[in-house]
Amino acid sequence: MVKYNFQYEGSNLLPNKARKLGWFILLPVLLFGIFVMYWNFEIPGFEVIIPYSDTLFSSEPAPNNLTDELAAILFLVALILIAFSEERDEDEFVSKIRLESLQWSVYINYGLLAMAILFIYDSDFFQVLIYNMYTILIFFILRFNYVLRVKFNSNQVEVHEK
Repeated sequence: MVKYNFQYEGSNLLPNKARKLGWFILLPVLLFGIFVMYWNFEIPGFEVIIPYSDTLFSSEPAPNNLTDELAAILFLVALILIAFSEERDEDEFVSKIRLESLQWSVYINYGLLAMAILFIYDSDFFQVLIYNMYTILIFFILRFNYVLRVKFNSNQVEVHEK
């Protein structure tokens, strides 16, 4: 019988500096997104003409301002930079916390989605779906940082290792 050793030497994570860039992008983009979502802010002249209006089969071209798309993509990029950047001391313990946090965030996210399917209707449900696109990453970041920095801070980890 042939045994394979699948020990992975590299890392699929972004460099540690990417986290700082993510936080630097996130804070202004969060404010920008709030203005776009709740006050219908649009960047003047940031429009494109799409070949259809409300439906794909409509023959009328219509203008579309890309401000909301810009806010959504920048917010997503910032969350990815924060969530998937290496820690300064990335080890097996941090990897385990990272994996558990990701699993936990998926459970919570889809649990909330199931509740929304049951209890929220019409255009409010569409709003929930927009937020739901980001909640996996948000829950992951919150739980990962909580477990790593609050629950198991460096003093407690040293005590457990002794």
